[in-house]
Amino acid sequence: MFSSLTTNNNTLYYATEKGVFKKQLEDNTFVKDSILSNIYKTQGYSSGKIITDQENNALWLITQKGVNYVSPGKLSTTPEVTFIALPNALREGLSGYESIFKLKPNVYLFGTSKGYITLDISNLKPKTYQVEINSINKTPLQKSKTLISLKDDIVFKNKENNIEIKYSVAEYDKYLEAEYAHKLEGLYEDWSTWSTNAEVLYKNLPYGEYTFIVKARVGGVEVTNQDRFTFTIDKPWFLSNIMILVYCVIGFIIILLINYFYKLYYRKQKEKLVLKSKRELELKDLETKQQLMTLNNDKLRQEIDNKNRELAISTMSLIKKNEFLNTIKSELNDKVESANLKSVIRIIDKNINNKDDWNLFEEAFNNADKDFLKKVKTKHPALTSNDLRLCAYLRLNLSSKEIAPLLNISPRSVEVKRYRLRKKMELEHDVNLTDYILSI
Repeated sequence: MFSSLTTNNNTLYYATEKGVFKKQLEDNTFVKDSILSNIYKTQGYSSGKIITDQENNALWLITQKGVNYVSPGKLSTTPEVTFIALPNALREGLSGYESIFKLKPNVYLFGTSKGYITLDISNLKPKTYQVEINSINKTPLQKSKTLISLKDDIVFKNKENNIEIKYSVAEYDKYLEAEYAHKLEGLYEDWSTWSTNAEVLYKNLPYGEYTFIVKARVGGVEVTNQDRFTFTIDKPWFLSNIMILVYCVIGFIIILLINYFYKLYYRKQKEKLVLKSKRELELKDLETKQQLMTLNNDKLRQEIDNKNRELAISTMSLIKKNEFLNTIKSELNDKVESANLKSVIRIIDKNINNKDDWNLFEEAFNNADKDFLKKVKTKHPALTSNDLRLCAYLRLNLSSKEIAPLLNISPRSVEVKRYRLRKKMELEHDVNLTDYILSI
């Protein structure tokens, strides 16, 4: 790395790749000179060679892009910098051994390896440059490019989101090189690095509003203006206002459908609960009815038992009464010569065959075993009232001996009546008469 020391206007200058440092002769510390250091920063460090022009209190700084003549400012303390485009490629000198000699006022001789170059700084008038956007292409990835107008606020379709922008500075000196920096507000807020590339391509830009800004510098000196271009990438069709309205309508319909189905669901759930409750109430009602039926059946059974008991008591009373009367009649038959006794026997016979007793018995029997006599009469129409009376006694499961006093006949005669009843009912020989009557 080359460096150099030189003195100008009682100031010692020390140039390195890190910048230019200056030191007052009466001071012992070096301070970085921001103006001279910035020349190296923008134009590139070459050799660090600084040449003094004692007559004009000026300095020559050699950089990669050219030669700079730094003279005192006329109206301020800020030095004036005159740039001469004389890059390394043209100088072809030996780095660190550059030399400049003054021939006459404002005319200098610059030595190179191939000869000398005369520099007349009085003819080096500063130029003003303008950076401008030249063209904009909205289809840079296609074979046929589509150039558009350079007016602002252009709206591109969403699919036209590949934008190529070209720009330039009007400078035709081949030794002066323009550099550019750009940024795209809305996507990148920072400036790009300086580059000689005079175009930029943005691919797949999302929808939104953008402002492209470009700036330039020529020979390390930044151009005063900045050119800009404002454009908009339209929203995709599915994010357009109409589609958003459609989405809102669809969303509203979906909400209504969800609300409807929720109501329908809860209505069905409510109906299920109501049906379940109704079934439970019906089951409880049925259970209550069954309990009532059970109670009624128990009550009826108890009533039947009571009536059967009454019937049994009544039957036994008739049996006992008839047995008692038959006993008295039998005793009296031994003394039948007496006319008075015959009238008593007639009274006894009348009481033994008393129809009122049978009517009372029949009423009690019907209360205990409803419709039995009707069923027997329906099945066997040929039966007489005496046959029905025998059937009633057999229904009570009375024996022939118990039936005899009720009919005022002998047990033998009861057997005969049973035999005749079997014939009228046309029962088979192996069918028991009492079992058959109990089964009706």
